[in-house]
Amino acid sequence: MADKLTLTNSNRYWDEAVELIAGGSQTNSKRPQGYAPGAFPIYVERGKGCRVWDVDGNEYIDYILALGPITLGYCYDAVDDAVREQLDKGIIFGLLHPVEVEAARLICETVPCADMVRFLKGGSEVTSAAARIARAYTGREIILNSGYRGWGDTWSAQIEPPSGAGIPECLRAMVKTFPRDDNDALRALLERYKGKVAAVFVDVASATAAPKEVVQGMRDLCDEHGVLLCFDEIVTGFRLAPGGAQEYYGVTPDLACFAKGIANGMPLACVCGKREVMQIAKDLLISVTYGGECLSLAAVVACLNEYKDKPVHEAIWEQGRRLMDGIKALGEKHGVPFWCNGLAPQSQPAFNYEDAALNADVWSLFLQETARRGVLVRRGGLLFVTYMHKSEDVDETLAAMDEALAIVAEAVASGDVKQFLHTADIEESFRRF
Repeated sequence: MADKLTLTNSNRYWDEAVELIAGGSQTNSKRPQGYAPGAFPIYVERGKGCRVWDVDGNEYIDYILALGPITLGYCYDAVDDAVREQLDKGIIFGLLHPVEVEAARLICETVPCADMVRFLKGGSEVTSAAARIARAYTGREIILNSGYRGWGDTWSAQIEPPSGAGIPECLRAMVKTFPRDDNDALRALLERYKGKVAAVFVDVASATAAPKEVVQGMRDLCDEHGVLLCFDEIVTGFRLAPGGAQEYYGVTPDLACFAKGIANGMPLACVCGKREVMQIAKDLLISVTYGGECLSLAAVVACLNEYKDKPVHEAIWEQGRRLMDGIKALGEKHGVPFWCNGLAPQSQPAFNYEDAALNADVWSLFLQETARRGVLVRRGGLLFVTYMHKSEDVDETLAAMDEALAIVAEAVASGDVKQFLHTADIEESFRRF
């Protein structure tokens, strides 16, 4: 069996983390049991461009990219320089700072629906703020939703315990779900709750992308019923195009929520939209001390100027397509049901063995073998590409995947994939969950 990846320091940190941090991490999707326990790094020490180095000194080409915020690349000079310059002036103040106005102006110049904006700190915050704005503007309470909107009570009321525990039962009736690409189902809900729906919330592209006629149909249905349309652009914003999915699709919502790629990793999010809708927020209790934190706002300004002046999105699309095409070819080469769904800047790789247990073991083996060869991808998650991923990085990635898929094919043919896995080192830590 091939040599194991050295992960001594990662495992040591994790053993301490599960004693000190509830769940071991601040973000559920970063918990190591979602990758390949015992055979995949847990802790990263630093990053530059499209690469990261873990706490054991191993180097990787990264496609996880903090779950999406890194669009330009780690330690991107223009962004880091802007943050350092602002740091010399101060981080946050008791009065307003001009960078708030500059960042807001650039958002409104870039995003099609944006006449006004409010800055907060995370995706769940801005989707919850958008829901409150929509309800206040329309005087209605029901929201129709398709997709994940974060951990706030408004959205988590759709989730059953244990993850949905601690949420008042009365909130469950306030959000109704529908399949994203089924406008007949959306129409039926709009008719059923006629006069009671404040807004339709949707992320039009994630692991898969809605057809353009479906997205336009959502806009038409909302107009027909006098309902606001809100795009969750937490993932698609500043990734599919400078103006996000609404620019890519040519369909303008009434409200939109952005985070992740808005500041290349600095913690910021915003809700923006049409003036007649957004201006009601001045009278609502939507207020956060750190919404005016200047380092992140300076990063936004730098990012948006880079998106405007450099071929960022052209490069992301080009390398993303090369990656998707290469993965498809490798799956066919090795006779492995492995390919990518979705759009090139944020595609989703998938194994499609019919046996769920086999699929899970194959994923663990693939992650183990690609990590050993210096490539990080996420089990069932999106493959994110940055402006710093160059052709040679994609070529190196595909070479690693080529070798990994050869091992996957061998393991499946053997009838016992588990014998190929290195999973013992931190097994005990995972029994805590």
